[in-house]
Amino acid sequence: MTPPKQKKLALTRNRMGWASAELNEVSVLFVEYCRTVDLPVLDIGAAFGTATLAALGTGAFVIANDLDASHLAQLEGRALEARHTQLLVKPASFPRQIHFEPATLAAVHASNVFHFLTGNQLAEGVRSIARWLHPGGKLFVNAATPYQAAFANFISEYEIRVASGVKWPGWVEKISQYSNHKKLGAMPASIHLLDDRVLSALVESVGLVVERAWLYQRGDFPKELRLDGRESLGLIAMKPVTDQPTELR
Repeated sequence: MTPPKQKKLALTRNRMGWASAELNEVSVLFVEYCRTVDLPVLDIGAAFGTATLAALGTGAFVIANDLDASHLAQLEGRALEARHTQLLVKPASFPRQIHFEPATLAAVHASNVFHFLTGNQLAEGVRSIARWLHPGGKLFVNAATPYQAAFANFISEYEIRVASGVKWPGWVEKISQYSNHKKLGAMPASIHLLDDRVLSALVESVGLVVERAWLYQRGDFPKELRLDGRESLGLIAMKPVTDQPTELR
């Protein structure tokens, strides 16, 4: 049976936001990097597989992870149809249920994943990624920022928290306290909004080197969520090439 064609913006089955049929700017850079690698790459929160399929098209061996096994089953069908064989699927919750040997991955891609993690989960996940990456390997992240129309009422509070040195300034326990935007009905009750300052500091604390961190507006971003061009966070970081093991703090 031919797997269903993905909609341009499809609601995930586990209601963890939407999966896009288009590569965002960070995912494009991840796919380009896959053309240069020899080791496997990991796509965390692969959903229906937009980035995974593109990475497979470069010849890379891709490990696709997602919370929902049905997403990965659909992805496997689409990969088979495209005659991509270098795919391994891992249904599991990141970071607690997914494990790899140290220095075995060339790249890790996490698009629209980090903003669903608590601060402790995020810190654990970034530490794990730093351990899994081979020296010279890279992390590619796309995440939600506070600078979206849905969170406009939270922005001033966020900036106060940042200025006050709050460890996780973008953690919102109950989204409904700040927003009743119609698009949020398909999201979890809590969200962890991030920016380049906060995520860069965390990534650097585990020994990775941030090559680039920026705020931008995705080309496929819904018009009703657009605010001022800073709606999404992109980050690319590298594990240093060194003769000494990286110290993970």
